[in-house]
Amino acid sequence: MSGELLFVTLFCVVPVIIVGLVAYGMIQRMYRFQEVLANGVETEAVVVRKYDRSPSFGWRKRVAFEYRDASGTVHRKDEAVFSSEYDRLQVGDTIKVLYSAKRPYVYAFKEAVEQARAAMAREKE
Repeated sequence: MSGELLFVTLFCVVPVIIVGLVAYGMIQRMYRFQEVLANGVETEAVVVRKYDRSPSFGWRKRVAFEYRDASGTVHRKDEAVFSSEYDRLQVGDTIKVLYSAKRPYVYAFKEAVEQARAAMAREKE
């Protein structure tokens, strides 16, 4: 009986939980991006660190950056980036970001916001 319970747990319950957590993360990210689209405040972020990280899925290049919101609060973020971006950016470089006026810790890269706005404008035509 315990073997069947272990089988059900490992091959049914655990994958459902993992898929649910991944879906929740993606939905939350989508809502945050929509929030920045609606209430975005533009600012410049400064690259403060570049590094490689080795998760179980392979090497990932990461960039840490900081920006200040309208109240002067510093927000430090860390993002996985493509190798081309990693090679292009240096510590001290600036990146344009938009943060949510409602929740300044929620942000998106300006380039991504502009691409989304352009796509929405094309859909309306």
